[in-house]
Amino acid sequence: MGEINWRDNWDSALEEAKKENRRVLLELYMDGCPHCMKLHSETHADAGVVQAVNSQYIPVRLDGRQNMDIVKKFNVTGAPTTLVFGADGKELQRFPGYYPPADYLKQLEKAI
Repeated sequence: MGEINWRDNWDSALEEAKKENRRVLLELYMDGCPHCMKLHSETHADAGVVQAVNSQYIPVRLDGRQNMDIVKKFNVTGAPTTLVFGADGKELQRFPGYYPPADYLKQLEKAI
C-alpha cells in the first residue's frame, strides 16, 4: 500500500462513492506549484495518509487548469485545495494549501 490510488475523473469517482457509500477526497493542484508538489511528494507519500485515504475515501486528483469547470463549480481560488465530499456529493470540508502529514490527517478528521 505504497501510494494513494488516485482517480482522474470527478464524475466516475462520485458514482463510485455513491455505490460504495464512501466519501470523496478531491485535490485540485496546478503543475509547477511548489506547495502542490510538496503536498504530493511528502504528505501524500506518508504511510499513514496513504492508509487513511485509500481505506476511507475515493480519492481524485485533478489539475485545476485542465478542469476549470470543477474549479468554478466549487469556487476554488488557490492551489492546492483539498475538498471532502459525502457520498451524496455534498461538500463536508475544504482545506487549501500544504499540510504536513499529521496536520493533513487532522483536517480529514474534521470532515467526519
